[in-house]
Amino acid sequence: MRKSCAILSVLAAFLVCTGTYAQSRALRTYENLVGVDEQRQMMDCLTHELTEGRASGSAGKVLAEHYLIRKFRAIGLKPWNWTYTQSFKYNDSIAIRNVVGLLPATEPTDEYIVIGAHYDHLGRLGSSIYPGADDNASGVTALLSLARMFAAMKADGNGPRKNLLFVAFDGKELDLAGSRYFVRHLSVPRDRIKAMVNLDMLGTDLVPPHKNREYLFMLGENTLPEPYRGYMSYICRRAFYKLDLDLTFYGSSRFSKMMYESGDQHPFARAGIPAVLFTSAFHQHTYKKTDTPDIIDFPLLRKRTQVIFHFINRLCADN
Repeated sequence: MRKSCAILSVLAAFLVCTGTYAQSRALRTYENLVGVDEQRQMMDCLTHELTEGRASGSAGKVLAEHYLIRKFRAIGLKPWNWTYTQSFKYNDSIAIRNVVGLLPATEPTDEYIVIGAHYDHLGRLGSSIYPGADDNASGVTALLSLARMFAAMKADGNGPRKNLLFVAFDGKELDLAGSRYFVRHLSVPRDRIKAMVNLDMLGTDLVPPHKNREYLFMLGENTLPEPYRGYMSYICRRAFYKLDLDLTFYGSSRFSKMMYESGDQHPFARAGIPAVLFTSAFHQHTYKKTDTPDIIDFPLLRKRTQVIFHFINRLCADN
């Protein structure tokens, strides 16, 4: 009897692993839709001199906004509440405009996952333009890539199993104005938003936590329901990716807290919504004129986008 049970246990484990492997192979079809050249092109558009660093309220930021709306529409995202933009005034003076697109689940559901990245930056200071390539054209590039991957899944009828809200936040550099407003004016019950994933500075290999220069920070995993914890570590350990995942932000609880509370995921977490931040961390070019596409490691940005794609797809599964 015991021998039979042992054989059944091994067989069950084999079937689970085989199913996970088969699903992973299927997902590779979608993650490979976006290449280095396409991400480089998106980055070039977002950091073009005409966008002038994308400062909130500036004409350059409006150009970036229209670019994002065109991309959302081309990918197949639907307007949210009849429009792609969510507008308000910051301090009764600066026009803030989040760009929001919806990818409905394959099967009807009232559950959502929010995927966000801020697209504003410092803009022009004096005679100098601050392009904000890593901060945060890199996160927005990943956002657009993820939208394309999941839209292809949707077209094939393979997912997602939850509604995906893609949000390019404005006003991050103005005390998280865009994400705070978004959370305060949710048009769905908060408990229907199962998780928020924020992408902020994903493009460099400049400040590795250990020896591996292919790394990724994930903050806020402790806010997720238990079934989803540890999955990102599993994906990053796989031979195809081999990313060094750090959940501690250089082993410092103080800096981890500071980094987490300064990002667009924080308003969601304060509202009781599980929220995580993916980042490659700030570095010597952050908030400087030298934050240009030249410092971006595009193959690494693509790889980070791919593992985040797997993670979000896991969030789409039932607990």
